[in-house]
Amino acid sequence: MASGIGKHKILNVGPTEPWSIREKLCLASSVMRSGDQNWVSVSRAIKPFSEPGRPPDWFSQKHCASQYSELLEATEAPK
Repeated sequence: MASGIGKHKILNVGPTEPWSIREKLCLASSVMRSGDQNWVSVSRAIKPFSEPGRPPDWFSQKHCASQYSELLEATEAPK
């Protein structure tokens, strides 16, 4: 049973709620300053701007990179 639970957690890749407009703007601004390869700096810079009730890993490096990729796809901007 325990191994099934572990596998289920691995499938949960990112946040289930959408990012707010404010969070997306903070993400884009931080990427403009730090670049799209420095996710440690991006993550640290936008953590103070999280919406109330967000889990501690909401702005993890992995989630920031994933959300930025989604933003680029939505705007059809070149990567």
